[in-house]
Amino acid sequence: MQIINHKAQELVDPTGIIDGQRFEFLLTVKFDEEDELFNEEGTGLRMLYSAKDGQRKMLTYQFYELATESPFDVEWDEEEQTSAEQYCMEHFPEI
Repeated sequence: MQIINHKAQELVDPTGIIDGQRFEFLLTVKFDEEDELFNEEGTGLRMLYSAKDGQRKMLTYQFYELATESPFDVEWDEEEQTSAEQYCMEHFPEI
């Protein structure tokens, strides 16, 4: 898995119900043709993070097709997860 680019933004909770801050990362990723996540139209990865008291934690992730934004129902391997989380930590918005 190769991360091509990203977009990161804070998700605002207008109700104030959520404790801490939430951030969304939208990554554009590239896979080898042999990988089950390969898609000719391109693959995206949406990751949600929680930030509270200086701690950042991934809450959820979802792979999706870039052209249609249709989600894939697959799991990633440990190496892909570690790579994506490390990338997000390096590009986390200032809190």
